[in-house]
Amino acid sequence: MNKEFVPYEVALRMKDLGFNEPCLAYYYNEKNFRMWGTLSGITNSFWPPHLDVITAPLFQQAFDFFREKHKLSGIPTHQSYDIWNLERGECFIEVYPIESYEKAQLACLIKLIEIVKGGDK
Repeated sequence: MNKEFVPYEVALRMKDLGFNEPCLAYYYNEKNFRMWGTLSGITNSFWPPHLDVITAPLFQQAFDFFREKHKLSGIPTHQSYDIWNLERGECFIEVYPIESYEKAQLACLIKLIEIVKGGDK
């Protein structure tokens, strides 16, 4: 089930971008993964800053975050991905070939983070 959640490094970078949605799992002490055990979910702002705890979004939550908050749609496919600027209605990045869907999904999220951090929309 862990493969449904973004890796620690991506979760940390998303938190830096303002991701604060309820999640079903979290990372603590750098990379230790744990499920909540309930379906309520807790946000990043729940934790005191001195604790090393961040929420672990599902991949779908991560893509939703970029689409809703940054108007960027990342679309991974079997061995590639596209990124669309939804405000302009245009695909401005196409990348292929990538070894697998899972690697395309991760590469697409990393590129979305880079775009938002760099303001390169």
